[in-house]
Amino acid sequence: MKRNLLPYILYLLLPFLTLACTQKMITTASKPQTGQQVIEAMYRHWENKWYPSFAFDQRAIFYKDDRVSREETWQEIYSYPANLHIRFDGFETGNGVIYNQDTVYTFKEGKLVNKQYSFHPLVLLSFDVYFYDPATTIRKAHELNFDLSQLTEATWQGRAAYVVGTTDPNDQSRSQFWVDKENLYVVRILTNSKGVARDVEMNNYQEIEGNMVATEIVFKNDGQLFLREEYFNISFPVKVDPSWFDPAQFTTTNWK
Repeated sequence: MKRNLLPYILYLLLPFLTLACTQKMITTASKPQTGQQVIEAMYRHWENKWYPSFAFDQRAIFYKDDRVSREETWQEIYSYPANLHIRFDGFETGNGVIYNQDTVYTFKEGKLVNKQYSFHPLVLLSFDVYFYDPATTIRKAHELNFDLSQLTEATWQGRAAYVVGTTDPNDQSRSQFWVDKENLYVVRILTNSKGVARDVEMNNYQEIEGNMVATEIVFKNDGQLFLREEYFNISFPVKVDPSWFDPAQFTTTNWK
């Protein structure tokens, strides 16, 4: 009798089993399996929603041996794509840097003292990622030594996060970036360069004028706190003058 009922029972259960398998396949397909897919998900989620320009002042608090060693006030402005201008402790000092695409220019007392090929991981993963075609971000991430084939999940400050660049979130020897799983913005970036492990935290995200902003950035070298940035006077300029990111006009630039 049981043998006769078994095919009938399986027949009745078949629609439910099929539905369960289908739902699992959909969930698996929509969940990122690689770092490339995390970048693509970030782009899709924030496309035409992220802010293309961003200006602010910041308190730059430097630490030595876990104690404050000095404080400065910096002025910064970002504009897509890959443009960042930083003035150290006021415009009048003539000290600062300009990131213009893939080149960084360093100034001291109004004079250019260094120029080199470089792009900022924070600029790429906190801003440009939402504007570049994902293929461009992926290429630049590879250049920064993020292994996008490696992906795992972890908890960061009580929230679920994707960890791109490693399969072990406790292994800080590998360059990696952490992305809030729900909101799909970056919350942590770890890089290793010239024997120095740098850990950068993007903390205290707040909604300002409808935009999500990390208002505190914490930098650690080899696990030791050395800089904390606190943002204030935050704005989102509608118009940005390209000359502000022109190294030839560094001394005359002032967006205030």
